[in-house]
Amino acid sequence: MFKQKKTWVLVADGARARIFVKNYRKIDHVMGQDFVGENLKESELGTSKPGRGYESANPARHAYQPRNDWHQFQKQLFAKELCDIIEKAHENSEFDELIIISPPKTLGDIRGHLGKQTLAKVTAEIPKDITKLSEHELASFLEREL
Repeated sequence: MFKQKKTWVLVADGARARIFVKNYRKIDHVMGQDFVGENLKESELGTSKPGRGYESANPARHAYQPRNDWHQFQKQLFAKELCDIIEKAHENSEFDELIIISPPKTLGDIRGHLGKQTLAKVTAEIPKDITKLSEHELASFLEREL
């Protein structure tokens, strides 16, 4: 008997994600929930203004450049958390194929955190931000794109 492949669709941006299972022309939520990363203000993430430095030879002052882009760092952490969920599902053989739809930067972050075996299951990558589409709109989008 022929076993139908189970295809998961990860739709994500830097702060929101949904995971669906694709069945022919319809999609269903895999875990029944959306994943939402924290969207903290700059002041909650770190200092909002860089520190100030003084010249030793004269009274001039200048601002230090911040070493971290805290919002980007937060998005990378969210991508890693998503990948941990995907990796666990892969270990449990919960999907046979994976489609990833996310903006290019987030797509790169996700790709960087997935293991080789999981990356081998990726059958399509679509570099677009469609996290705000409804399930019906997403199903139509997939019909057009795949």
